[in-house]
Amino acid sequence: MAQASVAALRNEDPEEVEKEAGRSSTITVVPEGAAWNGVEQTMLKRRSIRKYKKAQVPGHLIRRMLEMGRFAPSQGNCQPWKFVVIRDADMIQGIEDFCVGTCKKLSRGIDYYTYPAGSFKYFITRAKAKLFNRLQPNMMHPVPVSGITAIAEGRFAVFHKAPTVILLLMDKRGIGVPAIDIGICGTNIVLAAQSLGLGTCWIGFSKFLNQSPEWCARLGVEEPYEIAEAITVGYPVGDPTHLIARETHEIGWFEGGKKEILY
Repeated sequence: MAQASVAALRNEDPEEVEKEAGRSSTITVVPEGAAWNGVEQTMLKRRSIRKYKKAQVPGHLIRRMLEMGRFAPSQGNCQPWKFVVIRDADMIQGIEDFCVGTCKKLSRGIDYYTYPAGSFKYFITRAKAKLFNRLQPNMMHPVPVSGITAIAEGRFAVFHKAPTVILLLMDKRGIGVPAIDIGICGTNIVLAAQSLGLGTCWIGFSKFLNQSPEWCARLGVEEPYEIAEAITVGYPVGDPTHLIARETHEIGWFEGGKKEILY
């Protein structure tokens, strides 16, 4: 264990321990109102890109992005992830077709508003929707439900015709909450892409591929791994870096024995 860590366990002054060990560290001073630095600018300019140029991304840039994902923090340094990179146009079309087919089945099975109120089909479909809501509550949010309908009707592409798709596989045995680690890892990847002039988009509908033994076999998805998310990568059409509004949330701020509410 490092000396500084031992000092913390013994309630010693870490700075004094650093001095005794002959080490020193510099505290970076950032004045209030300072301009956003390069890392912050990358975070502020990142956008979900759903329209890409046909040009393929060089492979070395994808590997560079994955290296940033590999260095993401994880609980207990468990690193519960694997990456699958798809750059074959026919394979991307194949997983697109499978996900579209799944959305068509789901749309028919849960959208009871398409049937006359009081009809038998209305009653059965509504019962299925309620059951599905208990099994997959997040999928029944209005946003994914409307997305499923749009995909089923051909108004929305699952993988946005991107030239590269990265699948994030999650090891379900990971300690803590592996899904959080996957989110952190993916965030590193999309921020790295942004810094390299590339566009990305998270694709939650990619999880439908877990339902296909054939696709899991082709993609090398084996227990205890499953597809947690996908990230599309490509050169964005136009300039998507304009700032957009974000909701301001209430912040409880505790300091000096007092609580403040900040926004």
